[in-house]
Amino acid sequence: MKKLKKISLGDLAMQALTAAVAKVVEAHRRTGQPLAVWRDGKVVWIPAAKLARRRNQPPQRAIRPSQKLASGHRRNPPIR
Repeated sequence: MKKLKKISLGDLAMQALTAAVAKVVEAHRRTGQPLAVWRDGKVVWIPAAKLARRRNQPPQRAIRPSQKLASGHRRNPPIR
């Protein structure tokens, strides 16, 4: 039987935030809306035409609901 790797809550949070940002950027790119970002203490608007698609990114490994968190709690299955 293969031993499951424990994933920290911080790593799960980072994965969730990264996925959420990618979805927002893709939605703005598809709809043509500019995206507001914070740079050097100022709000900067990036035109949709300059938003890059995610390329050459390694596929994100799906986390099975059976994997346990480092805290010992089980992760809830993703909501889709």
